[in-house]
Amino acid sequence: LCTRVTKATAQDRLKLLRVLGYLKRTKKRVLILKIGKYQDLLAYVDAAFAMHPDAKSQTGITVFLGRALVFAASRKQKCVTKSPTDSELVALSDNVQFIELFAEFIAFVTNTEIKAPLIYEDCTAVISLVMEGGGIARTKHLRVRIELCRQALKEKKWRLEYINTKNMIADGLTKVLEGEAFAKFADTVLGTSVD
Repeated sequence: LCTRVTKATAQDRLKLLRVLGYLKRTKKRVLILKIGKYQDLLAYVDAAFAMHPDAKSQTGITVFLGRALVFAASRKQKCVTKSPTDSELVALSDNVQFIELFAEFIAFVTNTEIKAPLIYEDCTAVISLVMEGGGIARTKHLRVRIELCRQALKEKKWRLEYINTKNMIADGLTKVLEGEAFAKFADTVLGTSVD
């Protein structure tokens, strides 16, 4: 909705009223920061391919320290990609340096050693490209992104694991979720889910 402010339509107004209605009904819901091992930094990175009228994709990222959500963002990607795999690769490569810096910051503030952050990805093709190499990167900027991630992974700056799309928390930051999927997402990010 924020990108539609200068050229809003009647549909945009209905969407805004829906969001405001949700906020009004849930104003008593709060973010709960659960105690957990603060040495465990978990990040969920996801992308939704070609979601915008200009064919750019949407990136979502959530970062948990222990069991507490400490960062969440949803951003339009800066470049157009040719496939869902490319958009997932762009999302991952755009966020790994932030995740590395976040881990360094936590280690500095707590004066303890932090395990290499664990990044969850739901695209097996991206995991394969980053961990094993190969594949055909159609453009130089995508080859650079693959190699950037491969190098950091070899240096053990972070770890990468597959997660099923149903369990991808950042999915709620890339596309509209409804019903049970939205309730699960909201409970997870607010810290109200039962573990």
